[in-house]
Amino acid sequence: MNVFLHAVASFEPTSSGVLLWTRLSGASEAEWVVARDPDMVDVVASGRAETGPERDHTVVVDVEGLTAATSYWYRFSAGGADSPVGRTRTLPGAPADRLRLGLACCAHFSVAPLGVYRALAEREVDLVVHLGDYLYEDDGSQGVRPHRPPRPAVSLDDYRDRLAQLREDPDLQALHLRHPMTGIWDDHDLADNAWREGAKKHDPQAQGAWSTRAGAAARARQEWLPARLRDPADPLVTWRSVAVGDLIELLLLDTRLTGRDRQAGDEGTKPLHDPSRSLLGDDQREWLRTRLLDGSRPWALVGSGVVVNSMCLPLPSMVGFNPLLPNGYADFDGQLIHDDQWDGYPAERERLVGWMQERAQAGGRTLLVSGDVHSSWAFEGPCRGDEPVAVEVTVPAVSSAAMGRAHYPGAWRVLDRAVNRMDHVRWAEVTERGYAVLNVTPDEARVEWWFVHPYHDRPADTAELAKAFVTRRADWPPCFHPSEDPSVDPSRPGLPEPLPDRPDDLPALRRRRRLRLVAELTGAATVIGAPIALVAHRLRSRR
Repeated sequence: MNVFLHAVASFEPTSSGVLLWTRLSGASEAEWVVARDPDMVDVVASGRAETGPERDHTVVVDVEGLTAATSYWYRFSAGGADSPVGRTRTLPGAPADRLRLGLACCAHFSVAPLGVYRALAEREVDLVVHLGDYLYEDDGSQGVRPHRPPRPAVSLDDYRDRLAQLREDPDLQALHLRHPMTGIWDDHDLADNAWREGAKKHDPQAQGAWSTRAGAAARARQEWLPARLRDPADPLVTWRSVAVGDLIELLLLDTRLTGRDRQAGDEGTKPLHDPSRSLLGDDQREWLRTRLLDGSRPWALVGSGVVVNSMCLPLPSMVGFNPLLPNGYADFDGQLIHDDQWDGYPAERERLVGWMQERAQAGGRTLLVSGDVHSSWAFEGPCRGDEPVAVEVTVPAVSSAAMGRAHYPGAWRVLDRAVNRMDHVRWAEVTERGYAVLNVTPDEARVEWWFVHPYHDRPADTAELAKAFVTRRADWPPCFHPSEDPSVDPSRPGLPEPLPDRPDDLPALRRRRRLRLVAELTGAATVIGAPIALVAHRLRSRR
């Protein structure tokens, strides 16, 4: 038996500590050690930890007393075996002159291999911020590889098993071996289109009380992705902040569960423009206001599981059938709105805009980062009047179907053309998977979108810089300036051993993908032509 089947990982670094993680198979106690070098000679901390079935045999160690902005290597030992050596890194203290983040989201295990994670693993960043949908709760029947268990995750055992399946994947293991992670959750970490009292496909009669299911998902997540929660006894309250020296504060929101009213397009919910519609809830809202109005650091980064800026599509509303509409869009009085994003909570967004404007008047700047929509966006906004008060970076999916490829082949061309005509969209791309790198200094923030082909033997070799922008603290209103050359990764020692091999099922996944593409192209050819032609004609007529 492989005692360390799920390898090792690190989470929630500070300037002086980090959470180290592993899971034991067939053992209940582990020794751990932390060193300043990959060969584990210069040991700085060590200890022993116990675990058991009450925490799904996971081990979490909070190591303190470390040096800021420093790489460390760590290893667990149990049952006569050693784990792989992992690498982690503490955050900068004050004064801090730079922070380099990797940004990722939306890893649908059943849909495609997780090669994007491996490509990001081979970059050099201080911290990976995961923006939600680390897991997908569905049965996996629409993908090219099976989910475990082969049904929607509902119980505590279900969510634990789904997380275990993910962490057995060598591409995700590669990411965790190389970088520490923090993050937020989104709907699929619980259930599709979740809100405070339910989810779109949750059936209380068949699946039990929503509160029980949400509690199970939260407990399993804290076991497998430990966070420094505001209240360790309540894993449902996930919003928190991470201060990085005197440079930036990461404000990690819960835009999915505890404060969210039901989506506006559903029956029996508050109207779209009801001023009391809530996305954050009273406690989180007041906390966010207070943190944004704290001007002690030049930058605040707001991590949202859903897109803050308007994504109202400039496409004609078509009664009945519109193959161009991505998932989540609906017609609201002739406007195509994604009501699961902040677009579905306009009063909440206006409050956020006001706080970001107040912060700017005091000299601070706000960066927004988001995921969920399986596409890449650079927004100059949201706006107060016609003036942006922030910029937003929306990152593409790791393996989920891209927004422009979720329906009929060829439809993405019209969609891509439409989104790039939106006034506040500096750039968008709706067909590719990948990750982003965000580099922050006291004077500017630089973001790069990298696209990756996850089926390749070496995904990092396929990584292509799609777009890069710089936003400067001195800019008002905030804006993006194009940048052509990729940033240079810092030089740091890596791991003492090679990363794990690609998944064993990769050849089978490639074959299934080819068969599915052929079937989709054949089936769609007779359906897609007329609707796309009609929409394209209407778009031309609007010029």
